[in-house]
Amino acid sequence: MILFILFTLIAWIGTASLSKILYISIQQGQWLDQLLNWQGRLYKWDLAGKQLLAKAGGYCELCFSHALSFISFWCYLIFSLEVAQYWIAEPVDSLLLKILVSFLWYLIYVSVSTNLSLYFITKLFQR
Repeated sequence: MILFILFTLIAWIGTASLSKILYISIQQGQWLDQLLNWQGRLYKWDLAGKQLLAKAGGYCELCFSHALSFISFWCYLIFSLEVAQYWIAEPVDSLLLKILVSFLWYLIYVSVSTNLSLYFITKLFQR
């Protein structure tokens, strides 16, 4: 269980750090913007009415954080499947209860990850 908690904390901090780096990198004139014309893509998506894609792509810090946290959860799940099965699935006998516990864990993980990523993007290292 200690391994699971440690792995989860590392995943949360890693996701938040990656969110900060990626968000800075897609800003006007930064390396990902120059390489992929990211701000131009966001502008085109916004004009085309693809609001969700534009916001999740970087127009909205919260939406960007949530999109990366959602992706991070599935990567986290794949890499920690052994640990997660032991901690979540083993103590529970009922299939319905296993689904409920897994869904609640998804909500907790993504909520904490989104808020931590948003904090890293908007508040970390700012005066």
